[in-house]
Formats: sequence, structure tokens, C-alpha cells
Amino acid sequence: MFIIRTNSTCSNEKEYIFEQILGLFLGVPFLVRYTQDSDGISIEKEGEKGTIEIEDVFFDQFGKGISWLSEESLPKLPLQINTEDGLPIIYGNGKIEKQRDQVKIGLDIFGSCFFMLSRYEEVISTKRDAHGRFPANESLAFKEGFLTRPIVDDYVNLLWNQIQHLWPGATKKEHFFRANISCDVDNLLDKGVRFPGIIKRLAGDILHRKSIKQFWTSIYQFYKVSILQNLKHDPFNTFDFMMDVCESNGLKAAFYFIPKNNKLPIDGDYDIESEDVLVLMKRIISRGHEIGYHASYGSYMDVATTKAEVELLRQVYQKAGGDPKDIKGGRQHYLRWEPGVTELNWEAAGLKYDATLGYAEHVGFRCGTARDFKLYNVPNRKELALSERPLILMEGSLFLKKYQNLNYKEAETVANNLKEKCLRQSSNFNVLWHNSFFREPELFSLFKRICKI
Repeated sequence: MFIIRTNSTCSNEKEYIFEQILGLFLGVPFLVRYTQDSDGISIEKEGEKGTIEIEDVFFDQFGKGISWLSEESLPKLPLQINTEDGLPIIYGNGKIEKQRDQVKIGLDIFGSCFFMLSRYEEVISTKRDAHGRFPANESLAFKEGFLTRPIVDDYVNLLWNQIQHLWPGATKKEHFFRANISCDVDNLLDKGVRFPGIIKRLAGDILHRKSIKQFWTSIYQFYKVSILQNLKHDPFNTFDFMMDVCESNGLKAAFYFIPKNNKLPIDGDYDIESEDVLVLMKRIISRGHEIGYHASYGSYMDVATTKAEVELLRQVYQKAGGDPKDIKGGRQHYLRWEPGVTELNWEAAGLKYDATLGYAEHVGFRCGTARDFKLYNVPNRKELALSERPLILMEGSLFLKKYQNLNYKEAETVANNLKEKCLRQSSNFNVLWHNSFFREPELFSLFKRICKI
């Protein structure tokens, strides 16, 4: 049993982050003891000699006149960098002093991890893009160059190394690498290979894509789908392909459906209660893959809409032969997420996990980790039952011109780099790939390689 000693400043936040780091990530038993004269955060191991003393900068400032959610409470830039491994120091300093029975860590591990997991900076910031999203380039991780580094996991590893230094017999929970492949079903069928959409598609092939090959491919698809009514050739009908690839790698895919499109083009083009959707859901269920919730564009600030959409999805899922209780999570459309608000909507709807928290415009570790963790509602200062499954890679982030605009080789290098980091941490490689994002044969091949374990 580990004993944590600290003062009672920010006790809710401290108990939350102790549970995430020590309980969930490391899996070690611990007790928290509050003492008025405690300076910093100390860790002892019951019945054994030794103490780890950890700097407390983030939480301690709120007992010294700094207001919760104030600009003053944010990290000071530029961040210090640990010269040994290049580890950015969000709060505190990079000094580590080791003695036989004592270790002093200048890095505020718990405060820094809380800052990243809770998305504290996003609640403070008023910066939003055209879709109401907190922009990646406004984040501390982007500004300080560690967005593609799982910094929370690195902090946890640093702490564990010091624990083992003092108590070599200590053991932690074993984690295993897992790839979570998900698909946001924004569009069921491709209007571009049907009339009149084919006219715009062919014009785009010539004028914008400047591809004769793609022009003839579009004509072939139009002939097969619209003339011969062979839906297997619909470019968006890639569900079986995705399931085949996942199954060949021992994976289960998650398909997130929009329950209500509100007759708006931005919310997809299908009716959740249509026969086409029921047939597809039955096929997904029969193959043992997951079906989840893809919240409509305007739902992210509206608890009533969220609850109604989840209820409708569960009704349709039951008609398809599934158990409504199996609808456990999903993702917001367009990755729209308002910290402090949206997570409360999801919890009120009875969902167990969210998979939204990644940036549309850049891949990486928005929360500083790829592990599942419990969300914390910063404005109300309470831990939620809702878990976050942070999004690490979305295919559109890699390829779209308005985002990273990479070519195939560059995209695969970036994807492999992220996968390798998740593999080294024995964490999760969480990928979003739309069924509608297989425009060229190279994308089929790249998806196969990304899913290869």
C-alpha cells in the first residue's frame, strides 16, 4: 500500500488524478492522507523505508491567491525542457535528486497530468474554429512541440522509475497494446456515382484532380451502381472490407451511426430507421463488431438532443437484433466538443465512453495519452463516470489540404510513428477511418497496413 501525503488544497482534483495515475494507469493500491503542514506531495510505501517528494505547483497556486480557471494559472511559456530526454516540463522543473532513501522530483507530475487529461486549458480559452472546436494550434502541446508525444505516459513512466529505485519489489498493472479501429458513418451511399451527382464528380476528376484514370473509374462505378444496381461497387460501401481487414488482424471495428440527420446535409444523407441501415447493422452485429453513437452536428451543446438521439439509436439497434445496452459509446460529428458541457450530455444519456478527443487538423495526443481514462468536469470540479478513449489518428487529418496535406508515404510514416509510440507504452492506437475515405486504391492498401498488428 502506498501512502500519499498532501495538503487539502484542490482535494477533488488531487483525488481524481491520483486515481487516474496510481489506480488506473499503474494499478497500485494507495491511500491519501491530508496534512495541513504538507509541502508538496509525498509518496511512501507502507512498512518500508523511503520517501518520494514531488513538487506541487499547479494545485498549490490555488491556495495562494490564484483563481481557478484564471489565465494566471496556465503554464508559463516557454516550458523548461529536461536536458536528459527532452521531456517538456509543464509545471515545476526537471530536477531529480536521488539519495538512498529519498527521491526529490522537481517536476509537478500530478498537476501536469491533470492539466492534460482534464483539458483545463480548453475550458479557459475562448478560441474556437468555424465549427466551434478548440484549435490544435492554440494548445500548449502544439505550441511547445509535443503534440505527437504521449507526455502523460512519459510522466507516469518517470514516476514509476523512481518508485522502483526506492522499492525494487513494487509491481504495477500490466497493460497490453490494442488497436481500436472506428468508423464514423457520415454517408451510407455515394451520391457522386448516381445522377445528377456524377456530373459534378466527373467535372472534378478533370478540372480539380486532373486525373483521366479517376474519370474512367467514376464512369465505371456509375455504370455498375446506377445502371446495373450493383451496390458492391459503391465507393462508400466498404463496411465488409473494413471488417475483413480488422478480423484478419484479430480486431473488432466500431461503426458509429448518426441517429438523426435533421434534414441537414452536414449530418449525413441516410435515415437511421431505413431498411438499408437495418440490413447493415444486422451484418455488423452478426460479425461481432461494435455499433455506436455518432452525435449530430448541432448536438454537442444540447443535452436533450443527445439523449433523444441515443435513445433512437438504441431502438433501431434493438430492431436489428442487438441489445440496447451494447450501445456504450461513440464520437461527436466533426469532433465538436465543448469541454465542461459535452461530457455532461454524454453521461446524462447513459453512455460509458467517448472517443472524440483528438484534433481534426493534426494527429497526435490531445490528452497526452492514448489510454482510456475517466473524464473530469472542470467547471463543476468533479470526476465523471464517463471514460475518454482519445483519438490519436484520423485519416482526414493526414490527407486533407486544409489539415496536414501529406502524401501517401508521409502519411504512412506519421501513422507508423504514432503506432510505435502506443506500442512502446502498451497503450491504445485509436484510429478513425471513414467508410467514405477510400477514393484511391492506395488508401485501401494503407488502411490494411495501419491495421496490421
